[in-house]
Amino acid sequence: MARSITSEAKVLTRHSLIYGMAPVLSGIVGFIMLPIYTRNLTPADYGVLELISITTTVLSYIVGVGIQAAVSRFYFDFQEIDERRRVVSTAYLGYGSITLVVVAALLPFSPLLARHILGSADMGLLFVVALISLALDIVMQIGFSFLRVEQKSLFVTTLAITRTTLALSLNIYFIIIAHKGVMGILLSTLITSLIFTAILTYYTLKKCGPGINLPLLGKMIRFGLPLMPSDISAYVVHASDRFFLKSYSDMSITGIYSLGYKIGTLVNQFITAPFMQIWGPRRYENFEDGDSEAIYARIFTYFIGLNLFAGLGISLFSKEAIRIIADESYWSAYKVVPIVSLAYVIFSFNYHFNVGIIMKKATKYIAYVNISNGALNLALNFIFIKRYGIWGAAGATLACFIYKNALMYFFSNRLHKIQIEWRRLGTLFAVSILCYFLGILVATGSMWSDIAVKGLVCLVFPLILYLFKFFTIDELRKAGRLLRPRPAAIRAD
Repeated sequence: MARSITSEAKVLTRHSLIYGMAPVLSGIVGFIMLPIYTRNLTPADYGVLELISITTTVLSYIVGVGIQAAVSRFYFDFQEIDERRRVVSTAYLGYGSITLVVVAALLPFSPLLARHILGSADMGLLFVVALISLALDIVMQIGFSFLRVEQKSLFVTTLAITRTTLALSLNIYFIIIAHKGVMGILLSTLITSLIFTAILTYYTLKKCGPGINLPLLGKMIRFGLPLMPSDISAYVVHASDRFFLKSYSDMSITGIYSLGYKIGTLVNQFITAPFMQIWGPRRYENFEDGDSEAIYARIFTYFIGLNLFAGLGISLFSKEAIRIIADESYWSAYKVVPIVSLAYVIFSFNYHFNVGIIMKKATKYIAYVNISNGALNLALNFIFIKRYGIWGAAGATLACFIYKNALMYFFSNRLHKIQIEWRRLGTLFAVSILCYFLGILVATGSMWSDIAVKGLVCLVFPLILYLFKFFTIDELRKAGRLLRPRPAAIRAD
């Protein structure tokens, strides 16, 4: 092979670790903020914040028209650096202008959004602030896409960490000192987005110039358009359950479920998101290499193993973690964490399964999958949430992610043969489920003792994999070399 699994894994691991610093810090900040949120925001307030976030995210898919995917895909269509950078400047100026015009047109409808989504037109100002932040964020993400395709992982992470630190400081000020509640959180987001959009605009246009290629912009929009209903439908699966919970229960139940859902998605935040920032561009760049699929099949197995290990830990410790960081009114949120965590591990399969569709530019298949999946999710939410509440919401999400990946694999595999280590993946899931059920049997009567025993269960995860003959001889040999102490260098006098 021109490239080895080890060398490719090192590249992906190095960049993923650097990218991962930002979401790890963000996660830490999230845990720091949770006690502040739950002591200054009621579950109903938390529900309001979640519904605003979901609504603006859906609008971002409409306004953004698949811009990040378009930048990553068209960038590698060219070999010359000037042509590649023209892709970025075209996206920045073209999509940026469209975004500002559309969001400006939406601002007068903020009271209408508030009345239908939050139940009161008096909350319209919350949507005004959120919509302005949305426009800035779409433009800012084009700049981050440029940095990622150029593999500026350290710069991306430095900006992301600085951004998180500033947002944390502003949140503390607006919530604790200024007592602004939900508005305070939205204002901190607005100020942070304004500053970092300005920084990335300056950097991107300085590097790429102010040029715009209108025919190229048209091609990028046509590439992204099928992704718009597709992305909205995909996000329906991630978020529509909160609207059903609000309708069938109340805003407080919505807030409690939102907290459990957020903790369950930490596996996506800590593992999948940073990995995908380098995985996608790297796969596009090496797509034509004859040995690439065998390499990426093995790396995908490692990726899922790490995801399952993280999901196991999150699921086992969620009950104790929520009791430590959150007010008592939120404690029942832990119940949905294991289902949501498993759902997001399965969701991550999508990033390996969709390679044929993306590379062949057959994004219509993504639209077919996501639209049908969104319809399925709405139907399951209607049936299950009314009857089973938060359990029904989490179960519907899990079922839809399984359905989505089955269809994605079917369509993508017809366009480009996808290699999967199915037996090893099955072993990973079986051992993870076994360890989870061993862990939830723990009940010592002491929270700290329970934490210690559950930690031990997590640590034996790789040992059980070994007993199930998961590891290859080559992997065991390489692991042995890594663990074997190196002899001390003999210094010549």
